[in-house]
Amino acid sequence: MWTRYYFLFGTAIRPFPKGFGMISGDASRRTSTLPRHIPPTSFWGPEDKTQEALAQKAVGFNCLNYDRPPEGALERHVLPNKTFIDSQCADGIRSELMFPSCWDGTLFDPQDKSHLKYPDLVMDGTCPDGYTTRLPALYYETVWDTTPFNNVSGAYLLSNGDSTGYSYHGDFLNGWDIDILQQAITSCTNNSGLVSDCSVFTLQEESQAAQCKASSPAQLKNEDCARPRAELCGNIFIDTI
Repeated sequence: MWTRYYFLFGTAIRPFPKGFGMISGDASRRTSTLPRHIPPTSFWGPEDKTQEALAQKAVGFNCLNYDRPPEGALERHVLPNKTFIDSQCADGIRSELMFPSCWDGTLFDPQDKSHLKYPDLVMDGTCPDGYTTRLPALYYETVWDTTPFNNVSGAYLLSNGDSTGYSYHGDFLNGWDIDILQQAITSCTNNSGLVSDCSVFTLQEESQAAQCKASSPAQLKNEDCARPRAELCGNIFIDTI
């Protein structure tokens, strides 16, 4: 299950402009410079608030067990190993990704990331100098049901071969009607988080949305990913586990 959230942190929030894109995470990352135990945000010093540290803290893996008090969002920054998931995460794993929300107000290109910075608490907080234009704070969650694989030999890893989770990443390309999004930012402030509570939007019925079909790109038509296999789809190299 994939869910995305638009948080309205800060003031004078602007809609994503036409043609705007951004990336969170680094597909090539395999190591972390974060300390083993990260203090609460109220104790963060300058070393905790560098853009390098904030970008790593924007990736999370939440161990789901609905019989226990929930873990906090973006609390765990490494993908747990399978033994831990099998024994502790009775309801699966939720991968989490926070996007930067402080914009320089000028550049749109998502490739070099220089047009965006994180606020100093990752999700919320103060924007750095030169990046004071606030955008909606975009947050992705994906829930993975691991229970069918409990006590089955193997390991969990990302589709790029990464077993650490440090390379988890995502992108965003703006497809919003700018005027509609601005109306929603201004008027849809109900804390319920339900999109149905925002009268700006005209929503499809779930039954209608379920009729949408997407065809596979030509590059993927010959891929057979619906069965156990020795390698990842696309012959992706698997990192040492």
